[in-house]
Amino acid sequence: MPYSVQHKQQSRKRILESAYRCFMGRGYAQTTIDEVMADAGMTRGAFYAHFSTKDDLYQSAIEYAAMNSYIADQKPDGMSDSNWLSALLKIYLSDAHIAFEGRPCPLAALVNDVAIRDDGVRKSYTHSYKGFNRIVNQSLGQDASRTPTSLAVTAMMIGGVAIARAVEDTGLRRELLESCHALARELLELE
Repeated sequence: MPYSVQHKQQSRKRILESAYRCFMGRGYAQTTIDEVMADAGMTRGAFYAHFSTKDDLYQSAIEYAAMNSYIADQKPDGMSDSNWLSALLKIYLSDAHIAFEGRPCPLAALVNDVAIRDDGVRKSYTHSYKGFNRIVNQSLGQDASRTPTSLAVTAMMIGGVAIARAVEDTGLRRELLESCHALARELLELE
């Protein structure tokens, strides 16, 4: 008996969640399809019911992670744009985000890994980065003149998180995150 559409969707979601965890932890080259499927509690055969290649899985995992990270959260009703941006900056530029707690952003976690992948993977990353900027721009009132500001701020946020993950000096990491947070607030003209 064939699986229901709902079962197939749940299976795909489990694979994507496992793939993202595995790719975040070890990168593309060090992650195998068998490891992803074992993490998902599924067989290698189930993989091919959803994806044709490891690259296909990687692209989908990047987009899935971006759509389910903090940057994709909707602004709560009644919250001002500036308060929402402030909350996003606080969560994004935090020790918890650096430690992959919660729903980490693939833009910072996989930036170097994606840079050496094929065009399809880079296209998925680009789509996710554009989405991040669209969210920030919308919170700035969709003023097209603010696009350079949102590009600078999102690049600083992603770069700040990526560097903070790489340094072993906790004092430097904290100073880096606080500096990025303060400058982002200034550039976004947040109180």
